[in-house]
Amino acid sequence: MTTEIDLAYIAGLMDGEAYIGIKKSPAYKCQDRQTPGYHARIQIRMVNEAAIKFIAETLGGWYYQEKPRATNRRVLYCYQASDLSVETILYKLLQFLRVKQESAKTVLRLRELQKGSAKYRTKITGYRDFPNQYGAIRKVANKSFSDEYVQLCESLYQRCKTLNHTGI
Repeated sequence: MTTEIDLAYIAGLMDGEAYIGIKKSPAYKCQDRQTPGYHARIQIRMVNEAAIKFIAETLGGWYYQEKPRATNRRVLYCYQASDLSVETILYKLLQFLRVKQESAKTVLRLRELQKGSAKYRTKITGYRDFPNQYGAIRKVANKSFSDEYVQLCESLYQRCKTLNHTGI
């Protein structure tokens, strides 16, 4: 059973070590996608396997080992969760987050937007032949997300990018 102390501990680890944000994937032409994809993402990378394993066992998601990029470096253990899992996790941790709370709220806004995404599939990008069970063919519209929906997702993506910016 997960306690509030466990959740507060994990939130502290996330405040210090995690990436909470939105991953943008390109519009892959091979999949006939016309618009980019936006995915909620949590990722933590640490050298302490016990902490990463505890997070995965407590919250779900998955963890894996990443080989060192240089010969004199230690192994990194990585925790990751995406989309619906992220939504569930962030609702559990939101009250305990301090540093990453605004990022978490932005990601949750994306997830709320995505729940109603079917109504935003309004942009017709072509037609395809679709046979029914009797073999008769009918033309079906290929629908993509509207420019409005993509812009809403993009603005949330840019907000997370700004919040997570650490470089010089």
